[in-house]
Amino acid sequence: MGFLFYVRGNKEKMSHAKPTELKRALGNPGKRKLPDKNKVTLLPQISSQAPAHLTKAQQSKWTEIRTLAPWIAVTDEPLLTSLVEKMTRQKELAAELKKSTFVLYTDKGYAYANPLFGMLSTIETEIFKLLCQLGLTPVDRSKMGVAEVKARTKLEELLSQKRDVAQ
Repeated sequence: MGFLFYVRGNKEKMSHAKPTELKRALGNPGKRKLPDKNKVTLLPQISSQAPAHLTKAQQSKWTEIRTLAPWIAVTDEPLLTSLVEKMTRQKELAAELKKSTFVLYTDKGYAYANPLFGMLSTIETEIFKLLCQLGLTPVDRSKMGVAEVKARTKLEELLSQKRDVAQ
């Protein structure tokens, strides 16, 4: 979230700074000095081998995310590992909540919300933050300038249909 400020009575939201990669791609419209490309450290892509301590399902998810997000670097491994572990915990909490009731009662009959709600909400917030940090949401991908979802044109659709019919 950006800071709010007022300009002539209108409430406007300050925009966040664009990543350097995006400024280079767009031609640096603000004309601020960019880091020298020769001095920028290129980080290697994260290994395709998932950490050994993860379960088979977690390793599969880790590999899937790594394959779909080639911009994730070796320095992001702890974030990706944490994301996969939290996703597993989220599924476990959701399963427990499904087995339980939404409202619990004290021994004196007072109703209170099941604590699993708060735990699930917290883990979902943490997952969302990790998704953002890794550039795995549409907004963050576009800010980073690493990937776009491209709608198929009518011509591409007709060609695809033609290929499907031919097969």
